[in-house]
Amino acid sequence: MATDALVTREADLGYHQQYQFAAALANVSDAVITTDASQHIAYLNPAAESMTGWLAVDAIGKPLDHVFRPVDGEPGGEEATPATPIAGDLPVQATLVDSHGFRTAIEYRLVQVRDGGGRLIGTVAVARDLTGRRAAEVALLANEQSLLANADALFAERERAQVTLNSIGDAVISTDFRGMVTYLNSVAEAMTGWTQSDAAGEPLDSVFALIDATSRETIPCPTTRAIIENQTVAVGSPCVLVRRDGAELAVESSAAPIHDRHGGVIGAVMVAHDVTAARELSGKLARLALHDSLTDLPNRTLFSERMAEAMLRARTSGRSVALLYVDLDRFKQINDSLGHNVGDMLLQGVAKKLLSCVRSSDTVSRLGGDEFVLVLADVHTAADAASCADKILNALSAGFMIGELQLNVTASIGIAMFPDHASDADTLLRHADAAMYRAKYTGRAGFQLFSAEMNHGTAHPPA
Repeated sequence: MATDALVTREADLGYHQQYQFAAALANVSDAVITTDASQHIAYLNPAAESMTGWLAVDAIGKPLDHVFRPVDGEPGGEEATPATPIAGDLPVQATLVDSHGFRTAIEYRLVQVRDGGGRLIGTVAVARDLTGRRAAEVALLANEQSLLANADALFAERERAQVTLNSIGDAVISTDFRGMVTYLNSVAEAMTGWTQSDAAGEPLDSVFALIDATSRETIPCPTTRAIIENQTVAVGSPCVLVRRDGAELAVESSAAPIHDRHGGVIGAVMVAHDVTAARELSGKLARLALHDSLTDLPNRTLFSERMAEAMLRARTSGRSVALLYVDLDRFKQINDSLGHNVGDMLLQGVAKKLLSCVRSSDTVSRLGGDEFVLVLADVHTAADAASCADKILNALSAGFMIGELQLNVTASIGIAMFPDHASDADTLLRHADAAMYRAKYTGRAGFQLFSAEMNHGTAHPPA
C-alpha cells in the first residue's frame, strides 16, 4: 500500500509538471517533435504541425523521417538529396520538405533522451524556421495525456521535457498561483541573469522585471493576467527586460495559465524572446528613411515635416520662418577633378559647419548633390536670416582639410520668408531657390533675399 501511495503521489507530481511543459510547448515559436526509442513520433507541438504540414493526430506513430524530412540544397533548388535527421549537440541547417511538398530553410537539433540507466528511450527534434515566413501563433494547448504507470516512466517523461525546454530558443518561466517562480529553462537563465536555484520561490516581477520602452514605467508580468483571466495574454506595448545585473534587453513575451486535472488554474507559464537586434534594425531603417545617407542630415521628407511644423507655430505666434537655400559654388569642378570620395568628404564637412551655424530648434537638410536648405523657426525679421547667412559664409571661408588637401569653397545663399514671400512650403522653396540663383548671378559667395522680380529671372547659371 505504501508503494501504491508513493506512485500515486509521484503520478500527481508528474501530471502537474507534464501540464507545465505542455502549456510551454504550445506557446514557443520553435517546432518540437518527440519520439519513442524506435524513432516513432510520440508528440508534435503546434509549431511543428505548421512547419511539417502534419496534424499531430495523423503523425503520431509514424517514423520520424517520414514526417520530419530534411534535405540537402536550397529551398528554391530543383535538386535535393534526402538526408536522415542527424543527432548531435550542434545545430544543423537544412531544407525541410513538408507534407505538401513546400520547402523551408530550417536549423534543427536532434537530441537523444536516455533513462537513469543510460538506455535510449527516445529523441527530441527542435527546429527553427530560418526564412521568417512562418508566423508564430500564441495558443494554449490542452493536450491531456494518460497518467504514467510507474516512477521510472515519470522520470523518463520529466527528462524528455527538460531536454526539450532547454533545447528551444525561447525563454520559458513558470510560476505557481501566487506568481512565485517554479521553473526557468536555460535560455531564461541566460536572459534574466538568474539561476533556477536563485529564482525558485521569488516573485516573477523580481526575476523578469519589465519596463515600458518609452515611458520607462514598470510593466506587470503577463502571468498575473493569464491567471486572473484564465486565458493566453501578451504584453502589448514595446517592453524592456531589466536583467539581474542591470543590463537591458528588448523582449516580447506572452503567458498562458496552467490547469490541474480538474480545470482549475494552478499557475502560469511565460514565454519570451529577445528582440533587441530586431528593434535596433527597425530603428536604423526608420532613420534611414528620413535622413540623408551621406551626411545624416534630414532628407527631403523630414525637411517637409519640419517646415510644416515651423509654419504652423509661426501662424500661432505671429513670427516668421526663414528658408535658406545653400548651394556650393563650383562644386562640380572639385568633384570631377579630385574624385567623388573627396567630394563626399567635403559635403560631410559642409554639413557639420552648417549645423554649427544654427540653433538646435532649426533644421539643416540636404536635398541632394551640393544643395542644402535651412529652416530657421521663430525668427522676427529677414535681418535674422541675413545674420545666419553671414555666419555660414564666414564658417565656409575658413576652408576644409580633406586628408592632405586644403580646399577653399564658397556658397551662394537664397533667402525666402514665411509668410512675407509665400504662404506654402513649395512656393517658399521655389522663391528661396530663385534668390540663390540671383546670388550666383551677382558674383557668388554671397546671399540674396527674395523679391518679386526674381520670378521673371533668366535661366539658371552654372553651379
